[in-house]
Amino acid sequence: MAAKKTINMENVKAIRPASPDEIIAYVDGSYDHSIRHYAFGCVFILPDGRVYVENGNGDNPDSAALRNVTGEMLGAMFAVRFAIVNGFRSIEIRYDYEGIEKWVTGAWKSKTELTQKYAQAMRKWSDNVQIRFTKVVAHTNVYYNEMADKLAKEALPGLKGVPSVRKISEMEPVNGTD
Repeated sequence: MAAKKTINMENVKAIRPASPDEIIAYVDGSYDHSIRHYAFGCVFILPDGRVYVENGNGDNPDSAALRNVTGEMLGAMFAVRFAIVNGFRSIEIRYDYEGIEKWVTGAWKSKTELTQKYAQAMRKWSDNVQIRFTKVVAHTNVYYNEMADKLAKEALPGLKGVPSVRKISEMEPVNGTD
C-alpha cells in the first residue's frame, strides 16, 4: 500500500495573492453520469488569507455532453465574475484541466459551441479583470484543488443550479485549513 501523502499546512496558510487587488481561485468540475449532472467548485483566497467557497450544478443536455469539462468551465467563469463583482483587478485561476486556459489563450481551438462561448466570455471579461492561469496536477493532494474537487462533487445531487455571484460582505468565510 502506498504511503498517504501529507499536506504541509504551513504552505497552505502561506498561499496568498501577489497583490492586494488580486484573488486566487481554485476551480474544478465533476460529472455524474447516472443523473447527467455536471457541477463546479470554487475556492477563493483573498489577500488577507480569508477563504470563501461556492459551488453549483446544471443538467442542460447539450452542456452535459461535455461531462465534467462543463463544470470546469462554469467554475472558471464563476470565479472571474466573482472577481469582477468584488472589485478585484486581477485573478489567478488555478485549474487541473488544460482546456480552461488553452481555449481562452487560443492554444487549443474551441471546436464546440460550448467551448467557443466559454472562450469568448472569458476574453470579454478580461477587459475588466486581468486573468492569469496556473496549472496544478489533479489528485496530488494540492489542498485547495482537492477542496474545489470536493465542492464540485458535493454539488452534483439535486438541482442547485449556478448561484448568483455575491459580494464578499454577503458571504461567510471558511477556515481554509480544516
